[in-house]
Amino acid sequence: KQWYQRRVAITAGVAKNSSQKPFNKSKGQIQQVEFHPSKPFFYVLSQRYVRVYNLVKQAMVRKLICSVKWASCMAIHPKGDNLIVGSYDKALVWFDMDLSVKPYKSLQQHKKAIRDVSFHPRYPLYASSSDDCSTIITHSMVYNDLVKNPLVVPVKVLRGHKVTTKYGVLCNVFHPQQPWIYTGGADGDIWLFV
Repeated sequence: KQWYQRRVAITAGVAKNSSQKPFNKSKGQIQQVEFHPSKPFFYVLSQRYVRVYNLVKQAMVRKLICSVKWASCMAIHPKGDNLIVGSYDKALVWFDMDLSVKPYKSLQQHKKAIRDVSFHPRYPLYASSSDDCSTIITHSMVYNDLVKNPLVVPVKVLRGHKVTTKYGVLCNVFHPQQPWIYTGGADGDIWLFV
């Protein structure tokens, strides 16, 4: 039996020196948690769902259905209205929070499990990294006009890491100012792509 089970999330308020549990017990294993960039929302990714909690009201406001077998990672767009979720079954799903609780778009770009996804904080880009030792950079234009759907176009496949014990690229992070990306792999290497 695993000694560590990801079933509880606790948020800490540094300014008020307090902490709270947005929910008593999670339904399923917690894969990742994120904060909304501008609203008091807390996103909890479990195996098949993303639950969105309002920290002020201390209540769940939305439950997104991932439509994948096992979700692995998520990233919230800097504007906060869109969300991407990667999965161990090679799928990446895009949610438009204004449209539905179901994915707006599903993409099958990788050949193996997706380990990490991230949005660039300034440029209309997102990246997905996988055990197939690739990181795919995708142009992802989100419009202010609610009538227009987001534009999602793959741009570049980055390679460089080697498979180590069945794992490939484990994480990625964009540079905060430049259109550069750092990737970390199971091979112990960190790559910078410019």
